[in-house]
Order: sequence, then structure tokens, then C-alpha cells
Amino acid sequence: MGAMVGMIVALGAGCSSMGAQESTHAYFQDAAITSKIKARLLEDQALRGFQIKVDTYRGHVILSGFVNHADEIGTAVRIAKSIRGVVSVRNDLVVKRAVTPGPAPKAGAGTPAPSPSGS
Repeated sequence: MGAMVGMIVALGAGCSSMGAQESTHAYFQDAAITSKIKARLLEDQALRGFQIKVDTYRGHVILSGFVNHADEIGTAVRIAKSIRGVVSVRNDLVVKRAVTPGPAPKAGAGTPAPSPSGS
């Protein structure tokens, strides 16, 4: 009976360390994927100036941040998908709204006109 308990404990310990090894391996694999994607994004002339966040979990990649044009989203997604080990890519990138300068407001605009009754 004691030998059987010892054997079960030994098998259980072996399984838990195997899980830790697998989880450590997955962590380093995800870190490598993230690093490769970030490096490729920095190499791309169109995407170089943007702060694109890359998160990876078990090969599933999430891209987030802001870009100027929709075609830059496509480029970032293509780059991420081209990296070996990537299972899927979720695009959470947002195109910034272009602010076009309009005419300057007229002096006094935005202040209410005095009422005719003087009150």
C-alpha cells in the first residue's frame, strides 16, 4: 500500500513538472512571436512611427493601438500572420480621425447675444 501511494505521488509530481515545462515553453514561444512581430513592424516604413501593441497568448496575437489609414491595419495584420507560430491575429487597431482645420471662429461667436429687454 505504501509503495502504491509513493508511486502515485511520484507520477503526480512528474505530471505537474511537465505542465510547468509546457507552460514555460509556451511563454517563451509567445515572447519570441511578439518580439518578431514588433521587429517587423519597426522595419516597415509605413508603420515605423506608430505605437502598435502586440500581445500573444498560445500563438494567438492581438494587435492594438492607432494608425492613420486603414491600409496600415492591413499591413500590420499581414506582418503578424507571416510570423511562424502565429495561430490567429485579432485586429484591435483603430484608424485615427483626421482633423481638418476649419475656418477660425468669428470674434464673439459662442457668447450669447444680449436680450432686447436688457435683462
